[in-house]
Amino acid sequence: MVDAVHALSMAVWVLGLPLLFWHRWPRLSIAYGVYAVGFVVATRLSDYVLGECFLTALARRFWTAGAAGAGTEDWFTVRFARLVFGLTPSHRAIALASEALIFVTALGVLVSLRGRLRHAERH
Repeated sequence: MVDAVHALSMAVWVLGLPLLFWHRWPRLSIAYGVYAVGFVVATRLSDYVLGECFLTALARRFWTAGAAGAGTEDWFTVRFARLVFGLTPSHRAIALASEALIFVTALGVLVSLRGRLRHAERH
């Protein structure tokens, strides 16, 4: 269940990124912006405190408690990529992809705020 929540959280974050740049539905864009910032802050904070995402730590705890996952220390994203794509990315590749997505999120939030500030100035 934790892996499913983790996968869904990541998917919403990645798939929603266009909402930061395309504002056809302003309320949805704002809601997504709040979610994206919260997601990034929670991920970075847990990475600082735990050395990894809190959902990864929790999922690993459950995963290693079961017979199927005994002895594995793989990150969730490694297990997920292996399951879905048959690939085993390195932790470095995952970290770089995560950093790139965080950068795009930050850029998108700034673009969104700039557009809202311009709109507020005109009215």
